[in-house]
Amino acid sequence: MQRLRIILILIATLAITGCTFLQSEANTDSTGYSRPAAPATRIPLPSVTPAPTGETANTPVPPATPVVPVATIAPTPTLAPLSQEERLRIFRQVWETVRDNYLYEDYNGLDWQAVRAELEPQVAAATNPADFYAIMRDMIARLGDEHSRFESPQEVAAQIAEARGQLQYGGIGVSVRTIDEGGLITRVVPGGPADQAGILPRDVIVAVNGIPFNDPEAFGPEGAIGAVRGIPGTSVLLTIKRGNEPPREIEVMRAVIDIAIFNRITAERLSDDIALLTIPSFYVDNADTQARDALNTLLAGGPVRGLIIDVRDNSGGYIHVMRNIIALFHDGGSIGASVGRRDREEQRIPRGQTIPALTNIPLVVLIGEETASAAEMFAAGMRLLRQATIVGVPSAGNTENLYGYDFSDGSRLLLAEVAYQLPDGTLIEGVGVAPDVLLAAEWWRFPPAADPQLQAAIQLLRERSQT
Repeated sequence: MQRLRIILILIATLAITGCTFLQSEANTDSTGYSRPAAPATRIPLPSVTPAPTGETANTPVPPATPVVPVATIAPTPTLAPLSQEERLRIFRQVWETVRDNYLYEDYNGLDWQAVRAELEPQVAAATNPADFYAIMRDMIARLGDEHSRFESPQEVAAQIAEARGQLQYGGIGVSVRTIDEGGLITRVVPGGPADQAGILPRDVIVAVNGIPFNDPEAFGPEGAIGAVRGIPGTSVLLTIKRGNEPPREIEVMRAVIDIAIFNRITAERLSDDIALLTIPSFYVDNADTQARDALNTLLAGGPVRGLIIDVRDNSGGYIHVMRNIIALFHDGGSIGASVGRRDREEQRIPRGQTIPALTNIPLVVLIGEETASAAEMFAAGMRLLRQATIVGVPSAGNTENLYGYDFSDGSRLLLAEVAYQLPDGTLIEGVGVAPDVLLAAEWWRFPPAADPQLQAAIQLLRERSQT
């Protein structure tokens, strides 16, 4: 069977978390040699790294989650019935693919043969597709690498739609972080339901339909966020706290929300000579084009003498897109390689794509605990090739790259097969990218004018412009 090559790296934000993928030609890897046929089709799709659940002042903070419903508005494939023979065939293909290709030859300490012995009878006995896919997800989750995962046909369809910017949900149009006080709203979609209801960034949702936001027993597996989501045209009652004001109740009518709004790359001037490029995700097919267009529009208003690139909320995405964005600032070069049991993919930056006005200006890259996968590779690469200064706290250290395998029922296995290493062979898996300027701050609590890390970056650029 034909298989197409791609490497992915993950993150977590919604139904899809971050990821990193490498793309090359069908049937051939980037070094140019043919690959043997596999029992499934290797494909270019993103993968996800689950974010931490919950947070305190001393624990990692999960990325902001766009408030959207569980199911997409656009139709997705239903789970078609599978015969016992089909279930067992897919199960064995997945199990064998992991056996032969997984990055860690000891399977992270897991007895992979025992897993097959335990789960194969359960697959044979599964009475419906949902139970079968639950077993498959559990099997891959046992690897424990926070990247590899198995997706049902419905989940695959949703991921493809998000990457193409076609995913829509019913919600209120905000991003939310779970904090001790409730749900901190970090972003409000202009013109969306929350905006129309008068909700502002940095408002805190303390209750949903009268139930405390952080009540662990009151909501389903998705927590209070799942209760905020819902069918367009229905309403949700939010209790909102703003600063020192008393809490107040606001009823918000849900509407269709385009998830692409939350992944949009933006460029803005912070002053006459310093600008900010925000890259929320590399898990968008045209993110490189978005970045180029945003920067060219910015430069049309005059030159900049320093640029800050914010990837603090970026949990990964397509590697080739990430490389194309580095290419806007540097012409060619290598940022290292992705290496596995039988793979080595040199991470080379394309030539001939630079924006001349940006090739020599000083750069600062903002990173954080949620900066993962392809975003970590981006930060490391920008420091290597463009001598960018890194500000913030160490990144997630989650840079395993994934291969995707498509199966006959439309399901997919995303498997960690290689890990990113710097040109000198150093791995950052489990360690992360270390900032040049270490500055811990709950930056998402602040408006940009008071964001400690952003303000530190501005100061660095101003100091450089004076020397």
